Amino acid sequence: MVFAEKEDLNQLLKWCSDAPEYQKKLSSYLEDRDDTAVVVVEEEHEIMAVALLKVQESEKHGYIWMYAKHKKYQNHLEIMQFSLRWLRKQGAKEYTVI
Repeated sequence: MVFAEKEDLNQLLKWCSDAPEYQKKLSSYLEDRDDTAVVVVEEEHEIMAVALLKVQESEKHGYIWMYAKHKKYQNHLEIMQFSLRWLRKQGAKEYTVI
């Protein structure tokens, strides 16, 4: 699992082309902001899942929006733990998985 960078945007947009709602949000989550992050899960150099993370600091609430093409990654424990650690570091006390 790695955090995506701006230069990963085109590859990620192509990968999630079958999820237009997800595509719309993706670029804004890759901007240089402290309240958002994009986590990419790869296996053998192939993207398996992407998680969009957002923290609303005023509410101390975090959001995880997962997208995976394979069922085994949709609620993957390691992805969730990795995402929750980041959300907590950013000040989230509660979270919602979308």
